[in-house]
Formats: sequence, C-alpha cells, structure tokens
Amino acid sequence: MHADKGTMSEVDYETYTSLFEAMVMTPYFPHPDVLIYLHGNLDHILHRIEERGREMETQTDRAYWEEMYTRYTEWIEQFDLCPVIKINIEDYDLLHDESSLDPILHEIASVIQKKIAIKQNKKNRCIREMQRFDNFQFLCLRSIQLR
Repeated sequence: MHADKGTMSEVDYETYTSLFEAMVMTPYFPHPDVLIYLHGNLDHILHRIEERGREMETQTDRAYWEEMYTRYTEWIEQFDLCPVIKINIEDYDLLHDESSLDPILHEIASVIQKKIAIKQNKKNRCIREMQRFDNFQFLCLRSIQLR
C-alpha cells in the first residue's frame, strides 16, 4: 500500500517484504504459536485512535484507515500459519474495566496450553520411538553376540 502510494521508497518496501518473508513465511523459522488479531468496526477503531490522541494518527485521512482496514481484513482471512485468536475490541474496555481482559487472557492461555500439549505429545512419541529403536539395536547386538 505504501509503495503503491509513494509513501515508502522501493528500497524500504523491498527490505520490509524481505524481512516479512524471512520471519513469517519461511519454513526455516518457527511460526508463532498463536496470532492475536484485534478487530472491530472501523468507526469504533477510528474513535479509539481519536481517544489515544497521537497527532500523526489523528491527522491521517480516513481513506488511509479504510484501505488499511480492508487489507488487514482480507489478509487475516488467508492467514493459516498458526491459530488465530480474533478479539473484537468492542468486547472490552481496559480504560474503564480492567477485568474485561480476563476472558481474553483465558482464551489465549487455552490456545497456548493446547499447543504445549500437542508439542508434549510429539515429544513423548519421539521418545517412545527412540526407545523402541534402542531396544531393537540392543536385540540385534545381543543376537550377534549369541552367534
């Protein structure tokens, strides 16, 4: 988007996309265990940007935010490298109710615990296979010694 509009140099864009490819899309780096995606109604998002009051953000044209919103919405629908927890920003309000974060933390913990259990199961299977292989090697060596 920035390269298309000329707000990012071609060199910066190539650097950005190379880093993204190297860190996210390549099979050589581990993918994240979970991606937390915050979403909501565009008007609600823009209201929060206004509340935050960062000058650079508040002076940005609405058309920019609309395009970013559309691109991220399309991108997340295609993302499948890890589980995605989609959190609607309208479901919590940390400024006025810190406890509204509790269900979100519970959901994140649940996904991470499932990932840990899957990894532990893989590790246990691998250990069992190694033990079976060691037993097989022992039997083969024992068989050779008995001859």
